[in-house]
Amino acid sequence: MLFVLSAAVGLLAGLGSCRVVPRQAVTKPVTAHYMIGDIQDAHVRQDILDAKAFGLDGFAMNYDQFAEWSNRTVESLFKHADEIGGFKLFFSFDHAAGHLSGDPLQYADYFKSYSSRPSYFHFKDPAASIGKPLLSTFGGETVPDSQWASFKHTVGDVLLVPGFHEATPSPTFFSNRASLDGVFNWNSWPFPSAGRAPVSTAQDTLFHSATLQTRRIFMMGLSPVQFKHLSASQNWYRRGEDNLEHRIAQILALQPDIVQLQSWNDAGEGHYMGNLWTEALFLKKTRDLTDGYDHRGYWEALTPFIRAWKRGDTQTAGMVPLEGRRVQGVFWHHTLTVDGTCESDDVQTSESVVALAEDAVSGIVLVPQDVTNLVSVVNVGGKELGKTALVPGFNKFKYTGMGTGKVQLEVWEGSTMVAGGYGAIEVVRRAELCNHQFQVVGFAG
Repeated sequence: MLFVLSAAVGLLAGLGSCRVVPRQAVTKPVTAHYMIGDIQDAHVRQDILDAKAFGLDGFAMNYDQFAEWSNRTVESLFKHADEIGGFKLFFSFDHAAGHLSGDPLQYADYFKSYSSRPSYFHFKDPAASIGKPLLSTFGGETVPDSQWASFKHTVGDVLLVPGFHEATPSPTFFSNRASLDGVFNWNSWPFPSAGRAPVSTAQDTLFHSATLQTRRIFMMGLSPVQFKHLSASQNWYRRGEDNLEHRIAQILALQPDIVQLQSWNDAGEGHYMGNLWTEALFLKKTRDLTDGYDHRGYWEALTPFIRAWKRGDTQTAGMVPLEGRRVQGVFWHHTLTVDGTCESDDVQTSESVVALAEDAVSGIVLVPQDVTNLVSVVNVGGKELGKTALVPGFNKFKYTGMGTGKVQLEVWEGSTMVAGGYGAIEVVRRAELCNHQFQVVGFAG
């Protein structure tokens, strides 16, 4: 029996001897959005090692400005990816941050300087059946097709798959976007207008249909939550109570071309699932909101998901514990109740938290195919909140009515506890910060 105290599942390093793998198109890739910050060289290398061991094929590098620190981090990423091998990188140029909005020609030369590197991510062009370097964006909906055409003429072979969050999908989406080779639907969370509802695939289905009809690429996002609490103008919440556990099933059913986790290290929006390095957290608010909130516990569900995705599974039923484990999973919850007070914070709780968040414990528990006698129990403050008789494969739960105190999950086989976990931060109704970050606890046994 293994009882896990913290949400961290441990840094996965020491992958043996490194070798350079020849450049080739990746099939059924799973990548993660990686914020380019001022990150130390050793930490960049560790990110690649951990992400590769976790099961990822590469990073989508969110690049939002030409600066010494951003260029240095990009160079570190390529240096280590080239050396380690088997891990790819592609640019996601950020059109929404203000520095790179406008004509994509502004980053054409910079893209070309890296697109021939051994570790640059190549994907098979559905229209030509040959591998080409991939380029994505965050935003850029207003870029006219003529500018994308000029960009492609300048750089040569490239697959343009922008990440749109404000575009309206339709079956004829590409009729006036002929230069695009696909689309990435950034919206991996329920829209606020949907209320307290699970994430929908309405947009994904329309985008996917448009790509299938025109032999283009559809990239689909997988994300747990979006929580931003930095200032009065950057203060919102997009639900995570009915998200990750549903999104996994949606991706397996829809079978997009590429999966992108949102994100590896975006601390400011609360959906980071990888390492956070102190030197990259330049805002004190961000450091305070993430201190003690390690999200790598998600890996206990995501690595089995990646295995299922790579196999071609179209349902979650085949997701089981790895390495002969009896049980494996993760749960998450807020540590400040929705109606909690936080008078000392200079930014108060957003209206979207009040309207959309829930005092709930959500989670995923994976069970081997031949095991039918396990029960999971969630206790809060020493009182039982919910109990589930587990079935073989994938189990998801959400228990509402969470009160204050320590949140703990236990998995029992009769009178024997086979696994469990709890978070170090107890749920409270009063705190210094209006922090509705998720506490994430991975467990296995």
